[in-house]
Amino acid sequence: MKNKMVKKSLSVILAVAMTGGLAGCSASEKPAEETKAPTETAGEEKADASEARKTDETEASVGNEAADEDITITVAASASWIRDIDRELADKFTKETGIKVDLQANPDDQYENVLMTRLSSGEGPDIYMGETGLALQRLQTDKYALDLSDEEWVSRYPEWMMDQASYNGRLVGFTTWGRDFRAMIYNSAIFEEHNIAVPTDYKTFTEACDTLLAAGITPVYFSGKDEWYCAQAFDGAINIETKAPGTFEKLNNNETTFGESEEALKFLTNLKDSAEKGYFGENYLSNTFDQGATLMANGECAMWFGWATYVNDIEAAGGPSADTYLAFPCPYTDDFSTVSMTGAGMTRMINKDGKNIEACKKYFNFLAEEENLQTYYDGRTDLLESTLEGATAMAPKDFTTIMEMVGDKTQASPAQAVLYASADGSFGKNIQSMFFGQMTPEQVLDSLDAARQKMFKTVE
Repeated sequence: MKNKMVKKSLSVILAVAMTGGLAGCSASEKPAEETKAPTETAGEEKADASEARKTDETEASVGNEAADEDITITVAASASWIRDIDRELADKFTKETGIKVDLQANPDDQYENVLMTRLSSGEGPDIYMGETGLALQRLQTDKYALDLSDEEWVSRYPEWMMDQASYNGRLVGFTTWGRDFRAMIYNSAIFEEHNIAVPTDYKTFTEACDTLLAAGITPVYFSGKDEWYCAQAFDGAINIETKAPGTFEKLNNNETTFGESEEALKFLTNLKDSAEKGYFGENYLSNTFDQGATLMANGECAMWFGWATYVNDIEAAGGPSADTYLAFPCPYTDDFSTVSMTGAGMTRMINKDGKNIEACKKYFNFLAEEENLQTYYDGRTDLLESTLEGATAMAPKDFTTIMEMVGDKTQASPAQAVLYASADGSFGKNIQSMFFGQMTPEQVLDSLDAARQKMFKTVE
């Protein structure tokens, strides 16, 4: 185009020159018209070029939109991880971009195996969900997950979220689930009625329990029949790290064992002691998790070790307002300065071998927009805090008060911070055996260590 314009301008100039030579003085009669002719022509050419560029850009934009309409992002997850609000936002994204989102729900007990089979065969989904923290190792994250470190929304992550969504120094997860505590929820009205002060260590916890027993109230609801619940009780054992800093790192480097930790032994010993003193009730080994909300709601039990959102279940079961229930750190640690935290729940990762990487990034950017993020948390009342700046989750009072109590001092639970902490599939059963007197706390820890050693040897 540039050469064409130059040639045309030169022909005009030559034409003007020839006219001037032939016409003589007549050239001076219209000098302005003759002088401006080349400029006008060049301007016309520039305008034509500009219009051509606009047409090209419009056509490209239309082409991109048409291309987006042909894209379908596949998102694989465990069935219980996909909620109505996820579907609502996916539909909104499709309306705005034309990109379709196929949310693929898999059976909870089969998801991980199905996912790894698909990824290894090269037929993996565009986006897949998985647990945050060390659990990312199970999904061979280095091999399959795209590095998202340079995405704009990453700067809005708090430090704890950066840790939970990263693996081997790479930020790989877009996470909106957030973390939860593992603490002792208590009925503040019952505590006030019986003049019980909030415990500050294991000794004052036992004193509170003794007062409740004397009043005919079961101090703690413990679903001892559920192996998973017995195993998750160990999530509270953050004293292993808080009382002996560096222990978790040594465990991860296979330089020490749980059996060598005095704090791990203290935790299980205190847990067993509480059971033997009747703090869980006479038939706690027959209790199931589903009964907990009802027994807390009717006041038969005053405390329940678990997640912050249990209070919503209690209220829904006919109990008083969720705000009646507050919380303090896990008493079996004998350390009330820090609260145990789970990881950040589930995260979304992009398959780095996928065919729709840019569309997946658009989807993440869309979900990270403040308006959409707030819509998400408004629809997820079970989440306690936003993982990204720009939105607010509806945390229950027990969560906000315990965070004030410990000054936001938290520690990831063993399950989240220690490699193969969940390696012993019999861990929950072994704790039950400890309650029955068939195993000692030392033997429970030895079994866990043996299972971990098998895992270390497997990956060598």
